[in-house]
Amino acid sequence: MSIDISQVEKLMNKKSNHSKAPLYEALCQYEESKRTSMHVPGHKDGRVFDQKGYDHFYDVLKIDATESVGIDDLHHPTDFIAEAQALAAEAFGSDHTFFLVGGSTIGNIGAALTLCGPGDKILVQRNMHKSVFHGLLLAGAHPVYIAPAIESTTKAAMVSDIFYIEEALKQHPDAKAVWITNPNYYGMSQNVSQLAETCHQAGIPLIVDEAHGAHFGQSESVPPSALSQGADLVVQSTHKMLTAMTMASMLHVKGDLINRERLAQVLGMIQSTSPSYPLLASLDLARRYLVEKGREELKQTVDRLEKRRICLADELETLAIWEGSIEVHSRDPLKWIISCKDETVTGYQLLDFFYEEGCTAEISDPRNIVFLFSLNEKEEDIEKVVDAIKAIDKKLKQMEFSKQETKEIVLFAEEGTLQKPALSLGTAFHKPRHRMKLEEAVGSYCAETVLPYPPGIPLLTPGEEITQTHVDTIRQLHEMGAYFQSPSDETMETIYVIK
Repeated sequence: MSIDISQVEKLMNKKSNHSKAPLYEALCQYEESKRTSMHVPGHKDGRVFDQKGYDHFYDVLKIDATESVGIDDLHHPTDFIAEAQALAAEAFGSDHTFFLVGGSTIGNIGAALTLCGPGDKILVQRNMHKSVFHGLLLAGAHPVYIAPAIESTTKAAMVSDIFYIEEALKQHPDAKAVWITNPNYYGMSQNVSQLAETCHQAGIPLIVDEAHGAHFGQSESVPPSALSQGADLVVQSTHKMLTAMTMASMLHVKGDLINRERLAQVLGMIQSTSPSYPLLASLDLARRYLVEKGREELKQTVDRLEKRRICLADELETLAIWEGSIEVHSRDPLKWIISCKDETVTGYQLLDFFYEEGCTAEISDPRNIVFLFSLNEKEEDIEKVVDAIKAIDKKLKQMEFSKQETKEIVLFAEEGTLQKPALSLGTAFHKPRHRMKLEEAVGSYCAETVLPYPPGIPLLTPGEEITQTHVDTIRQLHEMGAYFQSPSDETMETIYVIK
């Protein structure tokens, strides 16, 4: 992938017309041209396709085009894609926006490969998505982990206090960047502006995985965006909280601390050379929808949700709905965190209860489940969720549960603790390994990634020393019904360690 900076600036300075969706409109013109397709893809605009799936896929197949038909090239955008990205940059407040067809995963890996080389040090919030660790592994970087803060009620991990990050920079002045996740999976957001200022005083960029905050800053009803607070590179899952198709995401750059040409080159290496044009067009349409309707709808939806949440909090007897805390700078009103007040029921159990009531939650953990609402949530769907919460609240009151006396689950070290694994991710990954029983692996260095999923935050990464606390936590999570995504032994009876 390459970018022509002068072309980008020209498009950014052009008078914007957000009622346009240039890439989508180009695909529609392609469809209307009725040309004979003698190029890929092999389904030939949907004419050669499984008949049972034809009705569902037909409209998308007709616009499943490629760069060979004159609809611009993601890896060297000069026309429709370039214009769509420029419109997105304006809508989200960046200097340059890159469209991604591999989710925020590609954005995170691309950021790591752009910022870091072999042996480079980077300060990383420990509760990051696995794609950040994978990117650092591929880059050969040596991360220094900063243990996150833990919100006292939900026990959710979030960005460490600015004091600890400042101390980390003093101890590691050679760090190439600071990388955080904000908001977390639960919608908890911290003050990014202070951290951005601290990073810039040190002459390094602040990177923010804002996968769950693409809607931030788009209304006064939601927290401010990372870009508006001074972040230099921001990765957003436009498909999560906005309206793009699954996998369609954006990477935003602002300021001069990120080498945009190198970033474009890296993305050209790791993104498909056959990107999905329907996915790309969905980003174009998501931006148009947001600017034309979504911002006002977001405000109205938040107003409705907040009224329901406040009333619901007063009515519940056995369940609780999280209302924020002084530990959290701001809360995403599009996410409701539900838990059992006396902790006799786990989040995994609540997930099953709500599924039986016809509601599928976004995530469950040992304590909580999270419901995620959209920009324009239908009143009837909000009512279904409220009714389900009330029904389960009543059901749990009539059921008998004995509180399990268990040790507190420890996922991370004490807030602010700095951890530099003995081996870099890349070195550990390529070392010879062998399998051991989990209980016998204490003191050994982990050779694989162990992560309960969702949200995909590793409990152990290659190169980290396995402790008894790790073993106890894995056993507790497994007994509660947590699903482990990455380890080679999904039963977690054994684990790969470095020889």
